[in-house]
Amino acid sequence: MVYKAFLETVSSRLQTLMGSQAEVSIRQIPKNNGVILDSLCISRPDSAVSPAIYLDSYYEQFCAGLPIDSIISDILALYQKNSHPDETRFRNFSSPSLARRHVVYKLISTSANEELLREIPHIPFLDLSIVFYLLFDDGDTRFSSLVYNDQAIRWHLGAGELYALAGKNSLSLLPPLLRSMADVMRDMAAERMDEDTSQLFDHLLEEQKSSHPLYILTNQAEFNGASCILYPGQLKNFADALESDLIVLPSSIHEVLITPDRDNSHYDSLSTMVSQINEEEVLREDRLSDHIYLYSRESGRLSAPGGDSVLIPAR
Repeated sequence: MVYKAFLETVSSRLQTLMGSQAEVSIRQIPKNNGVILDSLCISRPDSAVSPAIYLDSYYEQFCAGLPIDSIISDILALYQKNSHPDETRFRNFSSPSLARRHVVYKLISTSANEELLREIPHIPFLDLSIVFYLLFDDGDTRFSSLVYNDQAIRWHLGAGELYALAGKNSLSLLPPLLRSMADVMRDMAAERMDEDTSQLFDHLLEEQKSSHPLYILTNQAEFNGASCILYPGQLKNFADALESDLIVLPSSIHEVLITPDRDNSHYDSLSTMVSQINEEEVLREDRLSDHIYLYSRESGRLSAPGGDSVLIPAR
């Protein structure tokens, strides 16, 4: 079954199951970097809110052999679990007073989002753009919505005002999380190794940590966490702790990797590595940049090798 036929079959089968209780439709949802994903929307007549269920992963499971009946059952169960949102909360969420408390920021590629950037308030940041979205997260449900120009106009908020609000909110709603890659790998492997193997693994990690230490910077939600490089003092404090300039490798929009900038650092090879990993490992909608950035401990500026630089506030 080809992809289009799969979409039509899923939509038709679910409409039959839902009957007159809801209308089932396929909608295209624009995402980061020009990606457009197909989603299944199930709208009840008595509700102003309808969940969007992305279908690309279900098609992959279907191609891998999962029966269509199982996919229909999974989608129906997911809908039933999320079919009764607090509509009052969602309607009020975009009111000016709540927007001021819930607007946060993220970083996206400028060149890959030129069309989108015409529709949303943003601030240039090197070859990236700082954009704004509303975030609600109660631990069980996370809802985010990009801020568009018409909303900002209704709220009487320009890009500069949004940036000031988002800076404060991001720190409180999405606190930074910085961990060494060695610690992350150790935690991932801890439950899979016996004691002897674990000790050997720890020894190898300590060697790597001392020669080429690598750190992961994100936020505690691990969601749009690359924007943590904007947090005042985040890069400066870390550079001071390491007594070194920093190399920032954009792993994705959700996180960056950081390593000390030693005398033997090879910028071109590191940028090539970032580009290759983006192409082979990172989803297109999650990609941030194909090259590294450099942070100067002395000047407090972040730059692309041989390019422009921008001052990161120290506090």
